Amino acid sequence: MDLYQIRYFMAISQTGSFTKAAERLFVSQPSLSAGIKKLEQELGVILYERGGRKALLTPAGKFFLGKAQTILNEYQATLQELKGFQTKPTLRLGVLRTLRVDSISLLISTFQAQYPNVLIELIDGTTTELQEWLEDGQIELGITVLTSAEETKNSLTLFQQRRALAVSLNHPFTKKGTVRLIEVDGQPYIDRLHCELWAESRQLFEAKDIHPRIVYRADREEWVISLIAAGLGIAIMPEWENVSQISFIPISDLPLHRTVSLVWRVSSESEMIERFCAFAKSHNWQGT
Repeated sequence: MDLYQIRYFMAISQTGSFTKAAERLFVSQPSLSAGIKKLEQELGVILYERGGRKALLTPAGKFFLGKAQTILNEYQATLQELKGFQTKPTLRLGVLRTLRVDSISLLISTFQAQYPNVLIELIDGTTTELQEWLEDGQIELGITVLTSAEETKNSLTLFQQRRALAVSLNHPFTKKGTVRLIEVDGQPYIDRLHCELWAESRQLFEAKDIHPRIVYRADREEWVISLIAAGLGIAIMPEWENVSQISFIPISDLPLHRTVSLVWRVSSESEMIERFCAFAKSHNWQGT
């Protein structure tokens, strides 16, 4: 069943005549009749009663009339939606899984308020996954963690975070100004899956013979924050501002920090990517 056959059928139904329908559509009547005959053969039913002066719909034709109109309406609606893809540029943005959703959503929402025609597709992953997706062209931009050695001309530093011990507000550690790493020993602990600093923490634990009691493993910041706030455990994690549910206690013998950066592919450079980079650079990351 082709779209032109649907148009033939609708024109005949609206004019009540094969001749008038052919004139409206600027086709010959034999072509119109052949198109309707082919449509009837495909549907396995007769749509019009033959032999009269007017083209009268059969019961099957009346049933198909509503369906045909729906098909045309859906077609027109689809065309309009597809036009949106022609006018809306799309940025595919990869986001590190250990970043807070609130921080990224604020960046995206303020950017789209300034550039409402830009469609942003988000995908989260680990540092390794983001690097692979950039190389494969699955994303144009990535918000990830880079070391000083990994920073290139295709990266932009957004903000830095120190690591601290996150505890619930009623935890005894909240009365301390700082804690030492050894004090984590034996504590119920939320282990960080896929965290880019996980290896350093594990090495420090092993080097100092520290054995926290693992009660849960999570790889997303919101999960970790909620579990800590509920008093289910503690965790060493990047320090976030404006998180009222938990307290971050500095660790005197753990000076590690991380640098969150925006990275992009050289081959993907475009005016829209340049705009997003400039916007991310000027974005107010305080409170992150």
